[in-house]
Amino acid sequence: MIHQYRHYINGQWIESTSGETFDIINPSSEEVIAEVQEGNENDTKSAIDAARDAFDKGSWPTLTPSERARIILRVAEFSEKKLEELAKLETINQGKPIKMSRTSDLPFGIDNIRFFAGASRALEGISSNEFLATGTSLIRREPLGLVSCIIPWNYPWMISVWKIIPAIAMGNTVVVKPASQTPLTLLEFANILQEAGVPKGVVNIVTGPGKTVGEELVKNPKVDMVTMTGSTETGKNIMELASKTLKKVSLELGGKAPFIVFDDADINAASSSAVEGGFVNSGQDCTAATRFYVHESIYTKFINAVVEKTRKLRVGDPLNDSTDMGPLISASHRTKVSQYVEIGKKEGAKLILGGKIPDNTECKRGFYYDPTIFTDAQQDMAIVQEEIFGPVLAILPFRETQDVIEKANDIAYGLAGSVWTNDITRAIKVTNQLRCGEVWINNHLPLASELPHGGFKYSGFGKDLSVYALHEYTEMRHIYIDTAFKTRN
Repeated sequence: MIHQYRHYINGQWIESTSGETFDIINPSSEEVIAEVQEGNENDTKSAIDAARDAFDKGSWPTLTPSERARIILRVAEFSEKKLEELAKLETINQGKPIKMSRTSDLPFGIDNIRFFAGASRALEGISSNEFLATGTSLIRREPLGLVSCIIPWNYPWMISVWKIIPAIAMGNTVVVKPASQTPLTLLEFANILQEAGVPKGVVNIVTGPGKTVGEELVKNPKVDMVTMTGSTETGKNIMELASKTLKKVSLELGGKAPFIVFDDADINAASSSAVEGGFVNSGQDCTAATRFYVHESIYTKFINAVVEKTRKLRVGDPLNDSTDMGPLISASHRTKVSQYVEIGKKEGAKLILGGKIPDNTECKRGFYYDPTIFTDAQQDMAIVQEEIFGPVLAILPFRETQDVIEKANDIAYGLAGSVWTNDITRAIKVTNQLRCGEVWINNHLPLASELPHGGFKYSGFGKDLSVYALHEYTEMRHIYIDTAFKTRN
């Protein structure tokens, strides 16, 4: 039986006013696994009104940080109890390997919830005695109000946590739009929020297309902030729409991470990280390693190591514990990835692995694509410059340090990158010159609840994770106290 979901608005499960629904597809089998509501402007306005009332008239913003934290800690506790159920649903809906959902995404998200619950209690204002005997000032961080959260399809549950929890921890209310392909774990999360004691109207979820639900969440004057993780083009549209009502905007957008390997690097460690960081979530990760700049003296040796380890990856049913790479999200996205591979070949890059749909029996249905490697790529090629968002790596040789820094920066994006060398002085010098919001040395992809995540340039602005994410969901207020008032009167 296909599960049917409704919108979650003001603590209730509500059907769309249009009566329209749409199907959710399992990308590994192409089967319909659920039916959800196709929301429109009216549904979105109802959710916005509920969230607005919960902020303006409800108790949530007036609770102390410790009171909100206690409820949020229960959210973490109840999520942990349902970890296996959520992990399987995430895998069935998104296509990522179950071992990734079970041991990485869900546990990390739960840790994020606990971190935000605690860190929200530790934020402090500032007092200033700039007027000395005549007065003093207080600087306060206060909730913004109503926050629209727009969630991508590659990490649907984890990134929902990154947006919802810091926002409500600071006393805001939210309306959330999940990606149309992957709304299921977020809708199940609504039950957890309700069970944990989050008041009605504080978190609302509306499913539906970006053209209706998304645009209303951005342009509605009752919304105070929009936070979105997604494509750069969508981010540009959001900025344009949000400018009409001067909303605060936080965007985590596309990426094309450079992976720089110097001649003294540990090739075994670097090649292992290249495979893990390049093909994570079938390459559907904005921080995935995609551009590999390898010193010419170890170029061939590095390529051989990466190819050898890539051949060992198991592509197939994501519910199988031994699977390393599941399907892409949809047939149209697989077509896009395949088109980039054809462009790479036409532009003259050397395809040495993959570049096709797997031919094993397990992948006959579903949107699978083989891990793909190009060598001898050039800096101006589309596979080097543009975000493919799939399992496609491009490897380029370099000789001089300054040349590789310039090439790493010669791109529109600036989200993340990594540098591989045993020379710590060189590592620091190179990372200081990379225009990325996040740079790793001798590793690629480690994230922590305590550390900020966000980019530069066309990768957007604003931070997820860490106390800096909490700052995103506050306004700063200055209060002046005239201590000489009685003296003068």
